[in-house]
Amino acid sequence: MTNIVNFPKKEKRSKPLPRQRVFYIGYWYVGPVLCQEVQRLYLKRKGFKNGTRYWSVITYGKYDESDNRTYSIEIEECEENDVPDMLEAFDLSNQVTFAELADMGWRGEVSYSAPVKSIFHKCYDGLRFPEFASPLKGNQFGTKIMAQSRSAESFLDGKPLHSYTEYGGGDDGWVWMNLETFDGSNVEARPVKLNKDLPQSLLDELHCKRSG
Repeated sequence: MTNIVNFPKKEKRSKPLPRQRVFYIGYWYVGPVLCQEVQRLYLKRKGFKNGTRYWSVITYGKYDESDNRTYSIEIEECEENDVPDMLEAFDLSNQVTFAELADMGWRGEVSYSAPVKSIFHKCYDGLRFPEFASPLKGNQFGTKIMAQSRSAESFLDGKPLHSYTEYGGGDDGWVWMNLETFDGSNVEARPVKLNKDLPQSLLDELHCKRSG
């Protein structure tokens, strides 16, 4: 006679909150036209109020030019479920994925949209573009892109959102960049054209040089 032992099912443990509470997420322009400055923005995980966790967008700066100290300045605050909307209001929704938000300790609820079809090429279906990059047109896809694709996807795998690399010093007119799906569930490396309308320092942060 065979004895069947039923082992208890293991419950999936929730990922513990990281000790870090402030995370860099992007930038925006402040000041009057022609005198704008780049202001770096950070997402801060705050405590609970009446059972609801709050988050805020902050920056670091001086209240007065004569100040010797730099202060943490809160720009906006919201409840946990409203974090995606808050990032959208600052035009930062393209700068962070839902997976990266989860790594920051975000436990909000999201609703996923239907797949988005690209009018340029099927490889862009469901992918969201940052404001400083644009898709290639269908007639630009050829054997060279096909030859680069596997190497580029392998090289950029695991690298941050919007990290990019190029072949031949960028002489082809495009670079390979990590793009996020609209539902935030995945990141894919695709060929894009850089608009170069952001500070060179930020372009340098996103650039991943290949050896050889």
